[in-house]
Amino acid sequence: MFNESDVFTSGAALRSVTDWAHYNHGYTSNILNEPFNDPIAYKRSSPIYFADKLKGNLLMAHGMVDVNVHFQDIVRLTQRLIELGKNNWELAVYPVEDHGFIEPSSWTDEYKRIFKLYENTLKK
Repeated sequence: MFNESDVFTSGAALRSVTDWAHYNHGYTSNILNEPFNDPIAYKRSSPIYFADKLKGNLLMAHGMVDVNVHFQDIVRLTQRLIELGKNNWELAVYPVEDHGFIEPSSWTDEYKRIFKLYENTLKK
């Protein structure tokens, strides 16, 4: 939605990596090298650097105790969207959830939000 902003009207980002430089070092370095060795690769592949291009409606859903994609990652993107004056996004926070949600109520809430987003923005 940040790189092809004219293509997508709406989308949901579930527990998403927003800056590869802050993600699992062992996993990421096998693909993108090290941030200090190849900063261009990290910048080109990290959504936070393209947040200014957001046009469509974005729902972000993230668990606060995510040990895979840390919560601070989505918070940094949220702050960036605020700084850019974007108002077409929403953050749904799940205080008891890790990366793989386990609470049925969290799953239900997440998918109800996605359904509502699509109903309100794609059926016009």
